[in-house]
Amino acid sequence: MRFVSAHKLTSYMMVACSFSALALSGELNPLVLLAVTVAIVGSWFWEEPRFPLKRLNTAWGALSLLVLAVTLLRAFVGGDFLLVGVEYLMFLMIAKLFNRSACRDYLHIYVLSFLMLVAGTVLNPEISYGLFFLGYVIATTWALILFHLRREMEENFLLKHSEHRESEPVQVTRILNSRRIVGRRFFIGTAALSLGVFATSSVLFLAIPRIGFGLFSQKRRAGISMSGFSDQVVLGGHGTLKSDNTVVMRVKTDRPYGTSDLPPLYWRGVAFDRYESGRWQRSPDAPRTKRQRRYAGPGKAQYHLLYDGPRVSEEVLKASLEQSVEQEIYLEPISQDVLFGASMPQAFEFATRPGVPNARLARTSNDEMRLSHGAGIKYTAFSNIAAPPAESLRAAGDRLPPGYRAYLQVPDEITQRVREQARDITKDADNNYDRAVAIERWLESELGYTLEMRSPGEQEPIDFFLFDRKLGHCEYFASAMTIMLRTLDIPARNVNGFLSGEWNEYDEYIAVRARDAHSWVEVYFDGVGWVTFDPTPASDEVATAQQDGVTDHVRRFIDTIRFQWFQWVIEYDLYRQMSLFRGVGDSVKSGSSALSEYWRAGRAFVSEHRYRFGGALSGGIMFIALVVLWRQRRHRERRGGQGPRVPMSALYDRVLTTLGRRGYGRRPAETPREHAARLVKDGVPGAALLCEFVDLYYAGLYGAEVPDGVLEDAQALAQAIRAALRQAPAGRPARPHAPDTPHAQTTTAAAKPEPSADASPPGPA
Repeated sequence: MRFVSAHKLTSYMMVACSFSALALSGELNPLVLLAVTVAIVGSWFWEEPRFPLKRLNTAWGALSLLVLAVTLLRAFVGGDFLLVGVEYLMFLMIAKLFNRSACRDYLHIYVLSFLMLVAGTVLNPEISYGLFFLGYVIATTWALILFHLRREMEENFLLKHSEHRESEPVQVTRILNSRRIVGRRFFIGTAALSLGVFATSSVLFLAIPRIGFGLFSQKRRAGISMSGFSDQVVLGGHGTLKSDNTVVMRVKTDRPYGTSDLPPLYWRGVAFDRYESGRWQRSPDAPRTKRQRRYAGPGKAQYHLLYDGPRVSEEVLKASLEQSVEQEIYLEPISQDVLFGASMPQAFEFATRPGVPNARLARTSNDEMRLSHGAGIKYTAFSNIAAPPAESLRAAGDRLPPGYRAYLQVPDEITQRVREQARDITKDADNNYDRAVAIERWLESELGYTLEMRSPGEQEPIDFFLFDRKLGHCEYFASAMTIMLRTLDIPARNVNGFLSGEWNEYDEYIAVRARDAHSWVEVYFDGVGWVTFDPTPASDEVATAQQDGVTDHVRRFIDTIRFQWFQWVIEYDLYRQMSLFRGVGDSVKSGSSALSEYWRAGRAFVSEHRYRFGGALSGGIMFIALVVLWRQRRHRERRGGQGPRVPMSALYDRVLTTLGRRGYGRRPAETPREHAARLVKDGVPGAALLCEFVDLYYAGLYGAEVPDGVLEDAQALAQAIRAALRQAPAGRPARPHAPDTPHAQTTTAAAKPEPSADASPPGPA
């Protein structure tokens, strides 16, 4: 690849990575992103001499001022300062890409791309940012190295002709079009170096002390737009409910629920007490959620749900959690601020930041828990999932706690045949539990499940579902059971949440998706509390079995990577850091113990077979010595096969050193023949011998065939030059030979192709 093309390509790779990190955030206008993408692609072809860049400088300047004025106006009128600033940053990038002509323009492009990458850290918390950040690191290494080489070429490269001509700047276009400067080794080597630096930086990121618990849980993250769970229930409508595979939350828990054969779990979210006109709502008369806070450690808050019970001591609260199932929940940023928990949750625990108002629970009703977190959050839920014995439910009385009559509300619009149907189904039951079971089983067996919605028109939706359509989704089944129970004076409420989830075998967690959204019923029993009933029949749409297709495994693996990104980058806090350090410490201790055991066993084995090991060790040492001697011999043979070329170069360096000490050193950008000719002109002793020596130097170093005895003749001339210099007075001080300086390297490179004193060396290709 030509040097100029390599530099241009790596620079555009930097821009593409930083822009993609912003574009995939989901926060920017799609039309703006499309326009910027087209402009970046178009700028690739917009360059001299194809287009006159300098003639358009005034137009670009005026356009930049106009866009700046519009940006400031949008920001002050009420636009998001961050998003407006990012859009202006992208405009500046486009303007600079269309006007790139010199090294300073590329330097400005690098600065703008870095600012875009920094903006991406705020707008894009997804794993896509991490992938493009890694690409940006590699592309930046390539681009900055090539940028430095290009700047050195444009500013410092000189080409020497014969001794009668002065040095002149190289036509840099010729060098930039060279295909010899960078190749495959350059890209592979620098990419490996970048990956090493990235890995080291990742280790430092994990090791640097965190500021506090839950700091990154407040990071801005885009909300999920999904079909499924909703904070309201409205029966009716047309169309088909879509299945959405978006992951809503990930749950880590213990057996028997934290396995691939997990039993059905109901992830409770919201509940409703009032039904009217086909809509479930929360009424002002609904009982307030009773909760009690308990100290759970520094930086943590633990809230216990009391339901209809009284406040108790902290010891009782702590004891109530000993038999509960603990769930570590990573909730994605959804449109509601609801906290979910398995079955009937007992308590919620989450990190707090003192003085931050949005880290406090909101006032709720119907035993809901809401935390105004504004983004995804990690918390812990505790639940007693085991169902109460049927005998205790059958023996429950009819007493209702204060305010619970809200769960007996039945609107006048409920038809008489719905009420009669409820009485007919439960005519053989003599207690509320058997009545609830009878209605649940009747709905499961007599009605069908469908995702195809059909409007009931003017007809009451539950009546339409039970007697005309006889098909519906989970919200119809739950609503019908709740209302039918209430017509029998049995307190019940409609609940929304999620059912089960998919087991992820790669990181051992339950992935709950939007498609798992579900509605069910909670029935109140005196002395026991709320009990879950689900009248929705099983179907393919609500199946919870593990899917084992190839695409399912790939999907779960990708979700695992995304989950790890959130855990160890976005939500990496002091608590997780300490857990990591404890894990590393335990591994080191166990590894140290194992090594100690192996060491003791090895010493005993060696002591028992010491004579055999002694002989084997001696043989190994002899073998290694023979290999070293053989390699040294091969190295000497290879050096000897090069003839006098390598020794000739070293001999010339020693002669230059001697001349430099006497004040006759070679000047910058001066070829060996020019140097010798100048010394002859100045009458320096031994200068004529130096001319002969230089001829031998060229013949021995660059000749197609090296004559015999060249090295010996050159050594004799070198001794004669040194002898002549010892007898002569010191000359005027000159800059000593510095073979490692850029100028000296340039001069040597220019002199290599020179076959004779009169021929001009060709410039670099």
